[in-house]
Amino acid sequence: MIIHHPWLVQYPIEKDSKYLIIGTHPPMPYKGTLNYFYGNMNEFWRFLDKVYPNSRLYNNNQVKLDDILAWQKQFKISITDMVFQTHVERFSTDEQMGRIDLNDLNPFLENWIKESTIARIYFTSFGGSKSAKNLFKKWLKEKLQIKVKFEGHVNEINIFGRTIELIDLFSPSPTARRSAPRIEEYKKWKLNQSEGEDDYDSFRIAWYKNYLPNSN
Repeated sequence: MIIHHPWLVQYPIEKDSKYLIIGTHPPMPYKGTLNYFYGNMNEFWRFLDKVYPNSRLYNNNQVKLDDILAWQKQFKISITDMVFQTHVERFSTDEQMGRIDLNDLNPFLENWIKESTIARIYFTSFGGSKSAKNLFKKWLKEKLQIKVKFEGHVNEINIFGRTIELIDLFSPSPTARRSAPRIEEYKKWKLNQSEGEDDYDSFRIAWYKNYLPNSN
């Protein structure tokens, strides 16, 4: 069975966007109350509410699409995913997606980025073979014939006549806390924090504040 991404085409990259957040594909069957990107658990919006407290992204433990779209417009941020469709009906993780078709069929992603003013791309997954970052790397190779080697969590590429920064956003998923002891950036950051304020959630929020637009 082919499962189409539920919002990919409905929400293209805006032409005036300077920043782009890329994920993979929402878990299926979808159980979230928010019919939008990162709506399955709303953890991403909970984190971003700490970064942008005036944008009401997680107001009274609720997320509203109108507030999210207003925040995106204000900060010139678009959101998309690397997967246009999967060929399995059920999956809860990226690696369970099975065979996939990338976001390049029309071509969506190529034209969207080319016609926008995107100067920085963020990845909300980067570890596995089907993470957003590694699928983007695959897309560069297969679609644009560009081979890249990413080092660390901050990189850059030259495409469509401009330089674009590539930045990893450490996953807001609760299960991501298990990998915290292995993350060098977290260990370095923790050395300069007071006890009780050096938890992994605080690190992720600090990382988001440092790299997301106008959030300091």
